[in-house]
Amino acid sequence: MSKNKESSIPFVGLHAHSVAGSIFDAIGYPPQHMDYAYENGSRALALTDHGNMNGLAHQVLHAKKMQSEGKDFKPVFGIEAYFTPSIKDWKAEYERVKAEQDEEASKKAVKNVLNRRRHLILLAQNQTGLNNLFKMVSESYQGDNYYRYPRMDFELLSKYSEGVIAASACLGGVYAGNYWENREQG
Repeated sequence: MSKNKESSIPFVGLHAHSVAGSIFDAIGYPPQHMDYAYENGSRALALTDHGNMNGLAHQVLHAKKMQSEGKDFKPVFGIEAYFTPSIKDWKAEYERVKAEQDEEASKKAVKNVLNRRRHLILLAQNQTGLNNLFKMVSESYQGDNYYRYPRMDFELLSKYSEGVIAASACLGGVYAGNYWENREQG
């Protein structure tokens, strides 16, 4: 049985990727992340893979195993969502740019619209939140929400917001993206 270090500073990681759901942005499976966090004094860890919750079963099963070993550890269920403010606005702009594209039009303009997305951390606060995360993930893979990536917008977040905590993600997140896009204006 691995020993839990006592930490003088309580810490819970709220943004972790595993190879179960973020293949090119992760090292290790959810159980390895959970064991590492526990061994280093943490009592909880959020798994937030890119655009999916494929590591959830790993989390649940390993948390039960840890509990049976007497380890006090809580898995936090979440996702790092691909976010765009409005799927409808995105689609309209994409169609406009695509229609305007001719021999001289810039492929960069089309690519810029295609790749317009930011990261957003979404965490389940309770069972209602977990159910809502499942619904958002499912809908992000359907219809206009899915284009190369499963995307969520304000409309989807508003529809399933109960019990969900949203946070900025990383340099690919909403706040960092706004900074980089508008840094010239101050």
